[in-house]
This record gives sequence, C-alpha cells and structure tokens, in this order.
Amino acid sequence: MVMLLSSLRSFINYVITSVAWLVELEFECPCNPTWNGVFSSAFFIIPAVMAFTLMLIIQGCRCDMWCRKPVTLSSFVPAIVWLILLFLDGQYFACAMTDWEGRFVLVDKAAPQKWCEPISEGDVTPQELMLRSQQLFVFSQRKLRTRGGDGGCRCS
Repeated sequence: MVMLLSSLRSFINYVITSVAWLVELEFECPCNPTWNGVFSSAFFIIPAVMAFTLMLIIQGCRCDMWCRKPVTLSSFVPAIVWLILLFLDGQYFACAMTDWEGRFVLVDKAAPQKWCEPISEGDVTPQELMLRSQQLFVFSQRKLRTRGGDGGCRCS
C-alpha cells in the first residue's frame, strides 16, 4: 500500500510538471491592469487547490473524518511543486504585476520573452517598461533560489 501511494505521488508530480509545460505554451496575459492579477492568480490558485484536494482523496481522507498529519502534509507537495514551477517560469508573476495596457508579444532579443508591449506612449518609454517587465521575471525566479549560489544579491 505504501509503495502504491509513493508511485501515485510520483505520477501526480509528473502530471503537474506536464500540465505546467502545456500551460506555458498557451498562457497569454490579458495586458489589462484590471484583469492581470485576477487572471494570473487563477493560474496559481486553482491548480494548486485541485492538486491538494486530489492528493487528499487519493490518500483516503474524507470530509467527515480528520486525517493524520503526515498524510495531510504530504498532500501539499504537488501544490507546492506547482507554485514553484509558476514562479520559476516568471511570466505569470510578471503578468500579475504589469500595470499598463498593451498587447502580449514575443521579444527575440537575447533570450525569448513574452511581455505586455504598451499600446500607447505615456510618461514611461516602452524600453523602460520592458526593463521593468524583465526585472519582474528575474525577481520571480530569484525568490525561490537560496542565497548560496548568488552571493546574496537581490534584484533591484
């Protein structure tokens, strides 16, 4: 039984990783300050809650009984893996933090990146907004790293 649960956990983690890869191919930020946070939050919250719930069901927990702590804590693993994958990707966090209107485009400079290119010129130039978008990508990815490899540097 323990080996079956271990195999099932591995399978669930594989499925979550595969889904993250598929979602990456189809994600398009709405580039609307009103909807960016809501849209990106749905990508963080809904799959994580579903993975947690699925793990509780697989481990035999029901609403009418209290589960043991090790079973409940291990149910968080797929949800945490999902959140780590989204932060490492960077574009979900960058989309959520984008506060200008634009269109979602691919930029081929240096490393390919998708960002919300502004529709109209405002007080800030498109180059400054692109730099801010790139900083959001880096910030999202660096949040998960330990300080060991980068000397404790922080993105400014």
